[in-house]
Formats: sequence, C-alpha cells, structure tokens
Amino acid sequence: MSLWFPTIHARAKATTKASAPRPPGHRLRKFIVALIVITEILTFCYAGLSVFVAMRVENTPPLPITSTPAAYGLAYRDVTFYSRVDHLRLRGWFIPGVLPDGHLTSQRTIIMVHGTGSNRAAPLLLGLGSALAKRGFAILAFDMRGMGESAPAPLSEGYFEQRDVLGAVDFLRSGPVPYPELGRTHVIAGWGDSMGASTMILAAVHEQAIRAIVSDSGFAAIVPLLESNTQIPGAFIPSVLLATRILYGIDFYATRPVDMVARIAPRPIFFIQGTADRVVPSSNLKVLAVAASSNPQAHVLTWQVKGADHIQSFKVMGVVYVNRVVTFFTQALGADTSEVRLASVNKSQQGVKT
Repeated sequence: MSLWFPTIHARAKATTKASAPRPPGHRLRKFIVALIVITEILTFCYAGLSVFVAMRVENTPPLPITSTPAAYGLAYRDVTFYSRVDHLRLRGWFIPGVLPDGHLTSQRTIIMVHGTGSNRAAPLLLGLGSALAKRGFAILAFDMRGMGESAPAPLSEGYFEQRDVLGAVDFLRSGPVPYPELGRTHVIAGWGDSMGASTMILAAVHEQAIRAIVSDSGFAAIVPLLESNTQIPGAFIPSVLLATRILYGIDFYATRPVDMVARIAPRPIFFIQGTADRVVPSSNLKVLAVAASSNPQAHVLTWQVKGADHIQSFKVMGVVYVNRVVTFFTQALGADTSEVRLASVNKSQQGVKT
C-alpha cells in the first residue's frame, strides 16, 4: 500500500502537468514562424523566377542575315565599327546613293536602325533603304548590339543601343571611308522603326551631327509596353526590371524618349505610325509630337497611316511613303551636289588640251 500510493500520486501529478493549458501566445508564435518561413520561400521563388525571366529576355538568339542589297541591284560594302563609350563591335553595310545619271554618291547618308529582335536585312529596313539609295541617299544600315552579326549584348530597348547609333556617326565622320573615290559623307540623318526609332531619338539628343530624323512607330516610354505586350505577369514586372538593372545595368524606367525629344529642336523630326498599331499604341505618336513641339524652335511633321499595323506603313503606302520621306530628308539636308561637281569636273577635263 505504501508503495502503490506514491506511484499513483506521481502519475496523477504527471497527468495534471501534461494537461496544463499552454501559455498564451504559443499558437500565435507558431503561426508567425510558419508565416515567416513561407514568406521567405515565396520571396526566394519570386526573386529566382524574376532573375530567370530577366536572363531569358535579355539573351535572345540573334536572327541570321538572309539577304543583302545585291538582291535589289545595289552596290554595297561590308563595314565594321564600334559603339561609342563601350566599344562593342558592330557589323553593317554602306550602300552608296545612286544619282539620276547612274553615278554613286556618299554625300548625304541616312543611318537606318532596326527594331527589337531584327537586323539590317529585315524586309522593311532593306526594302526602304534600297528605295532611298536609288533616290540619291547613301545608307548605313547595321545590326545593333546583340542582333544580327554584331557583338553579343543584352537587349536594353534603346538604353545602351543609342551608343551604337553614336558609334555609326563616329564611323561616318572619322572612320575608314567605305568608298574612297566618293569621299566622306557631308551630312547625316537618321531613320528608325519601333525600338530603332526611339533609339534614334535618344542618340540624336546627344549628337548634333544627326541633322534630321524619321521615327516610324517609335514608343514614348518602354515600361508601359513591357507591361502590356509581354507574357510576363504584371506582378513580376517590377522585380524583373530590378533584376535586369542589377544584372545588366539597364534602367528601363529611364528609357523615355518623350522626356528628351524636345531637345532635338531646331532639327526637324518626322513621326510616322499606323492607326492600327497593335504593338505600340498609335497614341504614342501624338505624345511624342506634343513633347517635341514644346520647344519653340521645333520643326515637327506627323503622318498617321490609316489601317497600318506596327511598322507596316511602308508596306501599305509603298512609293507614297518613299516620296514623303525623300521630300523630308531633301528639305532637311539639301540637295545632293555631286552631279553639279561631276559636271564641273567633266567640263574642265574637256577643256584641257592634250
């Protein structure tokens, strides 16, 4: 009896201790710990997925070059030059302009810039460039960084690509002359489509040598397009853009031609866009034109092509498009005087006695 009682008492005491209520806040603490763990896991997954998407977007394989100006019956020469500031190798073509008498000229050169995921052999760029060359304008068409045959680089939608355009200007002003017999280019202008158009605007702000610009389907700011045109969920856009900035130094929030376009004045700018553009809303033309016109010295021309989709205005309007662009550049750059010079040289040669 004396042995049994202490055992029962000990068991009762243990049972009473085990069934004692837990201190207040115990469940709350467990919930908070679990919430912290889950949040950390989700944050890790969110950040990891954002980095993965950023790397995929920024490293898209380039398209091959599938055609040349020779397909349009034009002479050309392959050229290599380097971007301004970071000196990336860029590949391109220099196409001399063709005068009415058949002579070639390099006096007026238009730098032509393609859009995202494209290259210098794109049908729009090569087709329009050939048409402009046959109207007396020399063409410098090149692959921007990370595209075509140029050096690999992440896509920055104009943030870094503007350096490529500036490198093209440097090449025309002081690089090797593609056709020594034609001499160096006298005046430079720019044409771009989509991202190339916005890139041209950004470059022209920093380079007075670009005397006139045609912007076909350019965007006013890139972030709204990334939010509406990509397959990236909206909730991931901020983190993807942050990852892109950390990994590659690209600030998409600063890629806003609308904030800078007024600084191009008094140099003229011609905005072209289709009314049915499904990539860059046609409202971008008006936004850019209004911003450019805010400078009292601005010379702004606009043309909305009815029914044309993204960068399809040339395809829809054909020779009308070419005529308008030729008229714009001729008024901005002046007429080519090579014919006058050649006629003068021929006349003086005829007067020389042998």
